Amino acid sequence: MRMANPYDPQAPAKPDYFGGRNSVLSSARERLRKAIVQDQSGGLLVYGHRGVGKTSLLHKIIDIANEEFPGGISFCRRLSRTISNEELYVMLLEELQAQIHERQNLIEKLRKKGEDISKVKALSIEIDLTRPQLNNSQYQLWKKAVKHIHNAEFILVALDDADYLSSEAIGELKTIVENVSQTPVLLVTSGGIQFEKRLVDEYSPIARIFSGASYNLGRFTLDETKEVLNKPLVSQKTSWEDSAIEQIQKLTFGYPYLVQCLASASYLDNASITKGQVIQSVEKAVDIGKSWLDHEIPTASDKDVMYFLQLIKLDKDMFRSSEISSLGVPSTYIGRLVKLGILKQISRGRYRLEKSPMVAIYEGLKRRLTNDSTKHP
Repeated sequence: MRMANPYDPQAPAKPDYFGGRNSVLSSARERLRKAIVQDQSGGLLVYGHRGVGKTSLLHKIIDIANEEFPGGISFCRRLSRTISNEELYVMLLEELQAQIHERQNLIEKLRKKGEDISKVKALSIEIDLTRPQLNNSQYQLWKKAVKHIHNAEFILVALDDADYLSSEAIGELKTIVENVSQTPVLLVTSGGIQFEKRLVDEYSPIARIFSGASYNLGRFTLDETKEVLNKPLVSQKTSWEDSAIEQIQKLTFGYPYLVQCLASASYLDNASITKGQVIQSVEKAVDIGKSWLDHEIPTASDKDVMYFLQLIKLDKDMFRSSEISSLGVPSTYIGRLVKLGILKQISRGRYRLEKSPMVAIYEGLKRRLTNDSTKHP
């Protein structure tokens, strides 16, 4: 039986296919255990650049809460526009009521089928939130709902792309977590690098709710890439050769989005995927990821890209300035490559390649700078 390509860079990873980020998942489990055993609220923050898998990680945490800690209420909301403090509470109330109704419907379906419902907790709120509540702000309604919720061990709120929260709404995050209630509230929040910087620089009291549980998501290690590639293929006839996985790591630098692009392009059903197959699939992979790749070095000139292509042909990610100069890159241009984020100076005369080789390959193909831009090591 043929298996659909399980690698999809345009959608969050399915929880069953999720790999890596074990330190974050361990922290989430610890927070959940403390909520149940010690009635302790808390926060967890994940942040990073585009394509590092923040949304997939939040979905995985929700899945862990539902599967391993089924006595609570867990939901995730992705933001796509600026959200005020009042809108934040409206959104939380909507999600809370939706989760309660979903649990009630599940119990009713199981009962009609004659199945065991003893392990499914019925949830309810002892006040009617559907009726108009005069003189009550949305915050007061949320506070009442949390106070009067029945039979929930915790409430886990996951906010994805919290960059869209207004300044006033960011100020409410601390209130949500620290509001005294019999039901602990766990707040899992994701955002970009600038969101974390805003918390630290402008909202330090709020940043403290994430103390000890703040994670800057970066590249996958080789072991994480192996896990991500192999998990969807459990009990399948398709497999990855170790050299193919190492080639994906080399070409993508472990950037999660690019790993998915190259895996998707290289996938073969009922076959052993080789290093050669990965190399042959690079052009297809950069086409899949062009919307992401197009934003990596938008201000680079053609000459910048040509020098970048020269660098990746050395098949390494650490360089001495003499090695770079030997490629014909003027010393003045080394500083420009650093400014573009292609290189990072790590000590006097020593540099590290920061951008994935796939960025150079994509730009070379897009600009038609060379006929051999895909002939990488």
